[in-house]
Amino acid sequence: MKIVDVEPIILQVPLDVPVVTSFGSMTSRTTVLVRIEADTGVYGIGEIWNNFPSWGLYEKLATLKYGMIPLLIGEDPTQISNIHDKLLRAHTVVGLQWGALGPIYHSVSGIDMALWDLLGKYRGEPVAKLLGGPVQPSVEVYASGLGPGPFEDFVEQHLAMGVNAFKLKVGKDHQLDLANLQRLRKLVPETARVMIDANQAWDRRTAIRVLQQYRAYGLTWIEEPLRCDDPEGLAIVRHQTGIPTAAGENLYGVRQVRQALEKHGLDVIQPDLSKQGGITASRSIVEMAASWEVPYAPHFLGAAVCLAASIHFAAALPGNTILELDANPNPLRERLFTRPVKVVDGRIAVPEEPGLGFELDREFVQFHQVPLRDISL
Repeated sequence: MKIVDVEPIILQVPLDVPVVTSFGSMTSRTTVLVRIEADTGVYGIGEIWNNFPSWGLYEKLATLKYGMIPLLIGEDPTQISNIHDKLLRAHTVVGLQWGALGPIYHSVSGIDMALWDLLGKYRGEPVAKLLGGPVQPSVEVYASGLGPGPFEDFVEQHLAMGVNAFKLKVGKDHQLDLANLQRLRKLVPETARVMIDANQAWDRRTAIRVLQQYRAYGLTWIEEPLRCDDPEGLAIVRHQTGIPTAAGENLYGVRQVRQALEKHGLDVIQPDLSKQGGITASRSIVEMAASWEVPYAPHFLGAAVCLAASIHFAAALPGNTILELDANPNPLRERLFTRPVKVVDGRIAVPEEPGLGFELDREFVQFHQVPLRDISL
């Protein structure tokens, strides 16, 4: 069996209400899917992360077109590890020279995810089984992306789904953040877990000062209080505040992950399957973290393909604590599949169908697809 076609699929849906973080706003949901087809006709779908910046899809498409696709055609798609290593060997130094490891790893992520989907369909087995078999039949989720604007309705909707863990965005306005945290604590049961995410907004001194004021709220973790390239500072913040820390979505390659673990600044590591090299690389990350006794909680803020992959991943690999689920409306998550992902009693069941277990809704894809002819590279 050989790979005969690799097709990027760009989808974009404008948002009525922007998604706001400490470093910017997202006015549309955009994703780059990758469809890989073998000469047998079997195919797989993967997802490349593309939330920020808005022009990031051009880098991803150029990386696919000129860097990745020429190395994929003719390869045996069942040899996922070999392909993964081949792509990173060919492009990691280029990425360092370019100063852009992100587009390299993001593109490899989509390809890797598509290959696992393809392999599952070829063998007639779900991806979770390919990874060793589901450790659990369903995966607990938490509602994230709350704030800095009104979030009460989102909390109520997810409480009705049985969700009992929530994550608030902070880092833009301290007084607003504190008021939001107080309001969130009043909205949810005392048993609910509450986390906050600063999206790399603070320096060390600010993080320590702010977090000391948040200690009374029983936070499960603070996510990315500092820039992702300051693992030593993360350890200092963790020690000074006593609040557990979480990070990892913006670490690329095992070297960066190892450096963060060696500094003992992480209580939870958060691989994102659409950012850090797909299922293959993320498995290496969580296995490495396990040797430091650090559990993982997959990061997810994208479209439904990455969500499906994350469900299989979290169910199959030991050490998972909880899976992120963006609480904000997202048509690319809610309407991309013919059978939407559902949360029941705060959990999502692991699909039993081959591959990732879902099919794209062709009508939705055709309506929101951005033609490649409209994107000049």
